[in-house]
Amino acid sequence: MTEFTLHDKQSVSADSKALLDVSIDAFGMVPNLHAVMAEAPGLLEGYQRLHQLFLDSSFDDEEITVV
Repeated sequence: MTEFTLHDKQSVSADSKALLDVSIDAFGMVPNLHAVMAEAPGLLEGYQRLHQLFLDSSFDDEEITVV
């Protein structure tokens, strides 16, 4: 079974630290998925951008919270 490292701001590169700050600002914590993705800053950045595009879409608040 593959084991993934749950990173925090002390265990990642400078690029990922800034991205984890974005996660903390948005959620008040670092979700585990973000902690794993922090291994590859490009992956976490892409995920965060995609999430923002979803939030900026034409879905209303009720439709967004269902997901």
